[in-house]
Amino acid sequence: MITPSTLPSSLLFLLPFVCMATNVSATAQEWTTLTGQFVVSGDVAQPEKLEITRDEEFCGQHGLVDESLLVNPDSHGLQNVVIWLSSKTDVPVHPSRQAAPKPVQLDNKDCRFVPRIVMLRTNQVLQSTNADPVVHNVAVYARRNQPFSIVVPEDKPLERSFAKSELLPIRVDCSIHAWMRAYLVITDHPYAAVTDQDGRFSIADVPQGTWEFRTWHERPGYLPEVTLDGKRTELNRGTLELTLSTPEHDLGRVTITAAQLAAD
Repeated sequence: MITPSTLPSSLLFLLPFVCMATNVSATAQEWTTLTGQFVVSGDVAQPEKLEITRDEEFCGQHGLVDESLLVNPDSHGLQNVVIWLSSKTDVPVHPSRQAAPKPVQLDNKDCRFVPRIVMLRTNQVLQSTNADPVVHNVAVYARRNQPFSIVVPEDKPLERSFAKSELLPIRVDCSIHAWMRAYLVITDHPYAAVTDQDGRFSIADVPQGTWEFRTWHERPGYLPEVTLDGKRTELNRGTLELTLSTPEHDLGRVTITAAQLAAD
């Protein structure tokens, strides 16, 4: 340990700076990559074919189905589960993720929104385009931000950003084609993810500590109950409280029953 008695008198003036550096090193933030897989137990019906009631000649040729519940029959993975860090206080952000993120895309393609779940940070630009030969609009039912419903221009992207985070994923419709649906997940930090076709997710560089993570799917809303580490766990408003203390934290398989997803 460095003390005044161990330093030559000519170097005593360095002591405050040495102590400052030691303190910074001791309190440096550590980070964790959070991973897991949401799976479904029980039988889930295949997605039903949608009834096309507008622009049938174009939209009817794409074999559109209800995408509100997508389960991989091989892995049983549940697609489009949203998981995000929920905090009433500011969340430390890893230095590599503090820069302003690039615009994110929400495309109108083949009379459906692509992707169905859009991850968006506050003040990040949302670009919506229309690749179809029919007119689409984007109706965003924001709660903390200003809602809007605007026709997507043919010659350039429709661009919008949101100053405030939203407490829940917010619905996006096309008012012209009633079956089209998407959701925006708007957070003021980068610690959010949506599961892929195998139900897997990964959130990198999460600050270590004890945090609440919310889980949500468009069928039940907040996930009401899951099986985690072999134990049935009731979730209050979809909340998992996790203590992250290692560089990697894997939740493993997080199971939800088919019955919990059946109600629309």
